[in-house]
Amino acid sequence: MRVKGVIVFVSITAAVATAAPKTLVVGAGDCQSVELVTGLNDFSGALREKLKSDLYEPDVVLDIVRPRPTRSLEDVERQVESARTLFYNGQHDRALDLLKQALAELERAPLAGQPWKVTAPALALQGVVSTSLNKKSDAAEAFRRVLRVEPTHSLSRDEFTPSVISQFEGFRKELARQKKGVTQVQSTPPGAEVLIEGRVMGVTPLKLELTPSTYRLAVRANDRVSYLRVITVPRDALIQIDLGSEGALVTQAPLCLAAKDKLAEAAALKLANTVTADDLIVVRLEGPKGAPGQFVASRYEIRSGSMVREGRVQAPTRGKPAFGALATFLLTGQGSALIVSPEAAATVVARPVDVPVVPSKPPPPPPAEPTVTPPAVVAAPPSGPGTISAGRIASFALMGTGVASAAGGLVAWLNGGADRSRLAMLRQANGKLPEPTEPGHRESLDIIARADLNQTVTFSLVGAGAGLAAAGLISFFVFPAETVSLTAVPSSTGAGVFVSGSF
Repeated sequence: MRVKGVIVFVSITAAVATAAPKTLVVGAGDCQSVELVTGLNDFSGALREKLKSDLYEPDVVLDIVRPRPTRSLEDVERQVESARTLFYNGQHDRALDLLKQALAELERAPLAGQPWKVTAPALALQGVVSTSLNKKSDAAEAFRRVLRVEPTHSLSRDEFTPSVISQFEGFRKELARQKKGVTQVQSTPPGAEVLIEGRVMGVTPLKLELTPSTYRLAVRANDRVSYLRVITVPRDALIQIDLGSEGALVTQAPLCLAAKDKLAEAAALKLANTVTADDLIVVRLEGPKGAPGQFVASRYEIRSGSMVREGRVQAPTRGKPAFGALATFLLTGQGSALIVSPEAAATVVARPVDVPVVPSKPPPPPPAEPTVTPPAVVAAPPSGPGTISAGRIASFALMGTGVASAAGGLVAWLNGGADRSRLAMLRQANGKLPEPTEPGHRESLDIIARADLNQTVTFSLVGAGAGLAAAGLISFFVFPAETVSLTAVPSSTGAGVFVSGSF
């Protein structure tokens, strides 16, 4: 027997190890937005073509966390009444089959709808019908299921025979003698209703004392409902529920979370972990309300919890082909003209290059004419420095213009960085550009043309700036710092000329 158990364990482990990875796609934001829902459906279809069965279907995910009924609670209640009528008419087998169908449907009923009001009478009737068919173990389990969830439940003496009521009371005493398991239920935020099998048991934080068994549990607050949990008492002693993230999931396809930013990211990662997905793609719509925006898709690796890459496409004018390109980018990293990646977020918009205007060389001022000062009495020749020379002024102008021109070249080069980054993304692994039949070919040609112009402007500005700066530096050392000052004064022997300045 032990060997057989080992074989089963190894088989299960091998099956899990060889299982194909699963990718979960979920939207985030305004889940009532037609544009978001339509785009999410189109994008999921593009992914499905590439991933096939590796893509989680919305119905499969909802069956795990939010089972949806195929019929209303009122329809199931009428089915239970039909089974009751069949039983009273002596058609016990048909009544039991109808009850089994009704109870299977009740297993899918949302606990927030409190289906216990239908489940309890159906189980009690199943116990009676099973007893009449001499299926004692089935009858005992049906009665026990009622009393585990609702120990105070009683059978109507007008509807059930004394023998059935006596049998039911015997099970009540049996369960009362069993040791109860304690389970603590906590929620964020607190004050949420706790439902066991669709029966309200209290509000969080709540201490439950239950007979050892398995139960379906959920919590709700206002319009938020947690994921469905199947707990085992007493093993699951503490249940902690983040109603903010779990309650954000809408109960319809496509999968969508009524949350934004960090809350949406946390809720999506939790959903992916709940269904044991390997990859997660979160799709959101960005842009002003009422105007075409952008679909932004982020891919996460669940094992590490980190984002792998992010892309975006314009919506809705580019249509479904854009979603195919977006799916390819997210799965493989291969770029497209429609894609904007985090590493080159500005490559879609071509920016004009700002070329600074180089000021013309100012003409040197004319030399100052010597002036004659006729003082009445001159005791000595004039002294003091002259004014700054025109050559020195020209040297400063040349150096300033050269620096400005070189700075303009640097600015032009930086403005072309986006095009160079985008061109590097478009190059394939072998360094070649996309072929004419491949996406991105036209864009790569446009970028190359802009890059050539940018390079020409850059080199021209830098070269001119270097030349002007060099000329200014040379003139700085050639020309004197001050002008030569000539002064003519009369003297007793005629006239005298005094020269002053720096040489």
